[in-house]
Amino acid sequence: MSVKNDKEFDAKLMNFDGDRYDVVVLASIWAKELKKKDEYKNQPNAVVIKVALDDILSNRVSKDEVLRISKENLEAELKAQEEARKEAERKAKEPMKL
Repeated sequence: MSVKNDKEFDAKLMNFDGDRYDVVVLASIWAKELKKKDEYKNQPNAVVIKVALDDILSNRVSKDEVLRISKENLEAELKAQEEARKEAERKAKEPMKL
């Protein structure tokens, strides 16, 4: 973010009149989702959190969108873990081949 963008970001943050707790929670959830993208994978956490906060304060991403994406990704992760567990159990039951 440039200096101009930093000033705009600070103004948005200071002038926000909604529930700040909700914004912090949403930003942390959104930052976790952003970290999964290649674009942000190697970025410092502070940068990702600032981008997430800016996205929420600027309404580039809505609360419903953040929650929907987070839910979809969590369900996909849980499904993958369950499939991996079942595969491990299946392999454990197979007789060893020598």
